[in-house]
Amino acid sequence: MSSRGEGPESEIRFVADSMHGKLTRWLRILGHDTVYWRGDDEDLLDFASSSGRILITSDVELHRAALKRNLRSILLPLEGIEEQLATVAAYLRDRLGIDPERFLSPEATRCSLCNGELVQIGENLWECRSCGQRYWEGSHWRRINATLRKALEITLSVRLTDGDSGREGFEK
Repeated sequence: MSSRGEGPESEIRFVADSMHGKLTRWLRILGHDTVYWRGDDEDLLDFASSSGRILITSDVELHRAALKRNLRSILLPLEGIEEQLATVAAYLRDRLGIDPERFLSPEATRCSLCNGELVQIGENLWECRSCGQRYWEGSHWRRINATLRKALEITLSVRLTDGDSGREGFEK
């Protein structure tokens, strides 16, 4: 696992709507402070605004409402974790100048369940300060790294575009 430390990617915080629980867990594995929102859209927009978080959604109307409020919002495909991670990485690269390879590197700092802070309690062993969940580097990291490599491959082969419909997409 890497250590991001300083830089723009260390300050990125997200709020994902209720359609993106799986992506929320992946962003937390990557070490990014990510809130999973289960409330209504208006409250979600207010929260994104007051907290300065980047909104993640597949809801075109919610995305458009966020843009009308001058909020940062990423419109994702509904399925495919590699494509979703690649869309986020491409957005951050194209809009904020953040290196996709660094963004897509696992970071043992966030609990994938509750977003709490992880503390190292042993060699390759971490525990969440909030919920007590324990994490370790086991064989599952091969699958995680394979998914992240595929997401990086997609990211490096495309540029994000703004569609006329308000839907962002990829351009080869």
